[in-house]
Formats: sequence, structure tokens, C-alpha cells
Amino acid sequence: MEFRALYPNELEAWLDHVTHVFSASRQYFSNHWHNDPWKDAAGIRVAVDDGTIVSTVRVFIRKMFFHGEPISVGGIGEVSTRPEYRKHGLATQLLKDSIRFMENRGIAISMLHGSQRIYSVEGWESVPRYYAKKTLIGREQQAWNIHPVNFQDTDEIAQLASLYHTYSRKFNGTFVRDDMAYWTDWVKTESPQTWVAERDGVIEGYVSVRRRNELLNVKEFAASEELFAENRATDFFDVLLSDVIVQMDAKELEVEYPAPIADGFSAQMVEWYGSTMYRVIQPDAFPPKMRQEISEALPDLLHSQSETLKQDIRSHHILWSTDGF
Repeated sequence: MEFRALYPNELEAWLDHVTHVFSASRQYFSNHWHNDPWKDAAGIRVAVDDGTIVSTVRVFIRKMFFHGEPISVGGIGEVSTRPEYRKHGLATQLLKDSIRFMENRGIAISMLHGSQRIYSVEGWESVPRYYAKKTLIGREQQAWNIHPVNFQDTDEIAQLASLYHTYSRKFNGTFVRDDMAYWTDWVKTESPQTWVAERDGVIEGYVSVRRRNELLNVKEFAASEELFAENRATDFFDVLLSDVIVQMDAKELEVEYPAPIADGFSAQMVEWYGSTMYRVIQPDAFPPKMRQEISEALPDLLHSQSETLKQDIRSHHILWSTDGF
């Protein structure tokens, strides 16, 4: 058995492998490769038996906001082993291999979605994500022109990117999007239902959603600093979603959204389901004042926030589902 990085000429064979193991389409994995401006074949770790890829782990190279500052992240995804090769420790070996890869790249922290014991044994620690639910009635409004985003309009995308940066850095775990190709390729593909609120030619906020019957899932949200100053944009959040509901030809929908946004912890229903797991890779890559705390109280630090960005809410931990892998 050979453990190594994927060779560039093996991409099609790797796509064959992940499509065989998972239920998702080949296009899904192809999109996650071709739409990723930070893709690196060296981050795809594979176990190869007699020329056949039988197990793999991919490290997604990202940066995330942590107490208002960007830190480097290695996202663990596409952990997959062919059925006939399972229970032989291949995934464990590849996770160890991915840790060495991230150490060599000087990556600060690793994160993944899941809660399986295989990850906790190798040092990843669960940090819960909170979601809120409330019913919103569809209502038209006059304050903003609310319309689907035009991903071909460079000015619109630049405005979204600016709003995203100032709003998302208020939380921990949100990804830094400092390459416009990520917006025009990844975000366009993963969150095609994005609606912007425009007034006098200026976009003051936006929301990305996914509708499943009578449930509207908020994939991400952002509001301007001016709107945020007004009760954390709670009113704007409701107005924006209510108008979107009308444009979806619905009378009312149950809206599910990350609880830290729009004062969600005051909603009638707040649930903890789904976790993100984190593992510190390089403590020295964190801001100096946090290096001692980071290994001892990582969950607490992810739920809390710096004094300048603190909102006095239960948790500041968010992962926008647009960025999922």
C-alpha cells in the first residue's frame, strides 16, 4: 500500500473513486475541485493499492476569521475508503498524513464536519453550531429593491465581497474570501439563490437561501455596518426574508438560520445540531496573546469574541453552508 499525494494526472481516477464511494454526483466533486481558487493536488492524500486509489482525504486550503483576524485553515473533506478496504486503518493513516502535510505548510488550525470517533482520536475537538427557527410571513416592502444577484456584474460582486468581509469577521469560523474567483465560481455554484437589497445603487445587504418545501434555509447573510448598528440588523433580516418569500410565491415559510445572526438566540426555537471539529496544528500561527489559551480552551474561544466585535450572545461560532465541503 502506497500513501502519498495525488499526482496531477490522476485527477480523473480520483473523481472516479469519490463518486464510487459517496452518493453525491461526480459533478459535485468536480465543482469542488475546479471552482476552488486555492486547490492543490498535494492536499489530496491517497492510499494506492496496485495502481488503484482505494482511500483518500482531501485538505481544502482556506483562511477563516478568528476573533476578527484571518488564520490559515486546512479543511478535511472527502474522507473515503472503498468498502472492501475498510477497517484496515487506511483513513486513520491518511489523517495522520494530512496532519503532517498541514504542519509542513504552516497551517494554524484544521477543521472538518462530522463527529466520528476516528477524528476525536486523532485530536479533533467538537464545537457545536446553533440554529434558530421562526416563521416569517411574506410581505412586500418599499425601502429596498430586492432582486437576485447578477454574478456576471463585477460591481455587484465587489459590493457583496465588501459586505461579506465586514459582517462575517464578527464571527468565528467564517471563511475569508479574498479571491474574486471564489465568488464568481464557488459561491455562484453553491449558492445560486442569492438575493440582494439595493437602495440608490448601493447594496446594503444580501441573503443566500435554499428552499425545501415549506422550509427556507439561510445559507449565509450579511448587512452593512449602518444596518447592523440598528439592533444587529434584526429588522432588516426579517424584511429581506419576507420580501424573498413573496418573490417565491409563498404566503409564509419556516426560516432556519445560524442562531448568531439577526439576534437569533432570542428566537422561540434554538437547536444545537451538527458540529464542526477543530484541531490546532500550529499554535505559533495564532495571534501571540492567544497562543497559550488556544490548546486549552479552543471551544470557548470559538464561541467567544474579541471585545471590539463582541455582541453578548451565546455563541459567535458560524460556518456558512455555502462554504461547506
